[in-house]
Amino acid sequence: MKTLKIKYLFGVLLLAGFVAGCGDDFFSHPPTGSIVQETFYKTPEDLAMATGSLYNIVWFDFNDKAAQKLGDAGGGVLRHGIPFYWFRADAAEPRLNESWRSLYIVINQANTHIANMEDGAAPTIDPAVLNHRIAEARFMRGVAYLHLARIWGPVPIITRTDKLIDDPFVYRNRVEDVFQFALNDLKFAADHLVLADAAGRVTEWSAKGYLALTYLSMASHLSEGNTLVQEYLDAAVQYAEDVIQNSPHQLMDNYADLFKRENNNNIESMFALQWVHGSGYWGAQNTVQAYYAPLPALTGVGDGWGGGHQVSNWAFDLLGGASTDDARRKPTYMAYGDHYPELRTAFGGYTHESSRPSIKKYIVGRPEDNDGQVGFMSTDINTYMMRFAEVYLIAAEAILGNNASTTDARALQYFNAVRERAGVEPYSEITFMDIIEERVREFTMEGKFYYDLMRIYHRNPQDAINLVDYQQRHMRHDWSGELNDFELVQDGTPISVNEESFIMAYPEAELTMNPNLREPPVPFDFN
Repeated sequence: MKTLKIKYLFGVLLLAGFVAGCGDDFFSHPPTGSIVQETFYKTPEDLAMATGSLYNIVWFDFNDKAAQKLGDAGGGVLRHGIPFYWFRADAAEPRLNESWRSLYIVINQANTHIANMEDGAAPTIDPAVLNHRIAEARFMRGVAYLHLARIWGPVPIITRTDKLIDDPFVYRNRVEDVFQFALNDLKFAADHLVLADAAGRVTEWSAKGYLALTYLSMASHLSEGNTLVQEYLDAAVQYAEDVIQNSPHQLMDNYADLFKRENNNNIESMFALQWVHGSGYWGAQNTVQAYYAPLPALTGVGDGWGGGHQVSNWAFDLLGGASTDDARRKPTYMAYGDHYPELRTAFGGYTHESSRPSIKKYIVGRPEDNDGQVGFMSTDINTYMMRFAEVYLIAAEAILGNNASTTDARALQYFNAVRERAGVEPYSEITFMDIIEERVREFTMEGKFYYDLMRIYHRNPQDAINLVDYQQRHMRHDWSGELNDFELVQDGTPISVNEESFIMAYPEAELTMNPNLREPPVPFDFN
């Protein structure tokens, strides 16, 4: 019974095997057999094969629906995912359960590899190689705990899944300890990951980018009296500028090219989930196109159920409505009359004729548009977890810090680099809301704005309440009947939020299986 509860509680999933190899195609092979500590982890190739499992299937439940419903709808940039968009998500909400389960699957799988490599790796393996692969697993675990801390705050910190057999009824740990645990993992990763690895693998720069994001998040989540923690802001600047000044990463020239499958693992990508089409294993593929392509003719495989989905009126306005002055607009959503030659290529391209501004980002089209690498609920386009553009905006925000505005040359350089790529005018002075709005323009449909909203909330709850009111979530844009002209129409009643509205419920199933999740958080023993 204890074992059953553990599996249910933390989504314990010991995968049948791991995608193979340490070369460029190490994500493309399906699992082939069980991994046994006594016979595995004996060569550098074994270690690379093991950690390769952390780049797709373990993240599937998070990427499948939850990331967009929570990250985009919850943040107010996607008009879908109704419980999150309207602040009605309760403990029974399936997407919350999927988020929790998937993130703990990542943690469990990372814990398993870390323990097996530390306890059972062959003594002939170079210690630097061993630490490199342990660092890869710790990077994934750190990223998962960062997500948990930003969504729920206090959560259980699990380092050895096998110990849950004796004590499955664990307590939540304090949010500051969850952040610190994530930091410790990411610092180890920054120290032991290599500067460059096979395409798609995380590197030292990936870890430093996430350290910058973690410190920026801590500056807000752990703030007191509406004042960001300066120590954490300084650390965020340090790590972000290290990446900006010293890493090989840079912005892609053309924003639209970021979301073409042939550009997976491009120079801007710092950490991306690596999906595989046609592996024969459910969960190895990217399913996002199935849910957001606005009509089945765009995919040609029987899915394409996104006709009712659209960007929010707030995101629509920030990206210029139907205008294409901002190069990010058309690759993010489709306005009436937009033509996409890369979709439905056999038919001369696709012209959007829906009255709604439908989702374009991550929509790659039919099999014949993609060398056959599209199927029912399946594409192989990567999911960005962090792009170099985000590091620019992290640095700008951390430099701004507690100031109302800044003309700091570095902050403006980083902020305007993102705008320059989009083909829009630079700013000579920036405020916090300027950066927040730029993040909407840059990252809509990348599952990020809920976390931005929570940073606002933890700094000053009233600012978050005011922003939600300003978003006018009860309004939407429809095509007026005239080219490039959309009108704002009411669709629902205005919502009213308070400070309690921003507190995310713990999944009901987890609370039922482990009543200790209802108890006050306890300190984590780092010894």
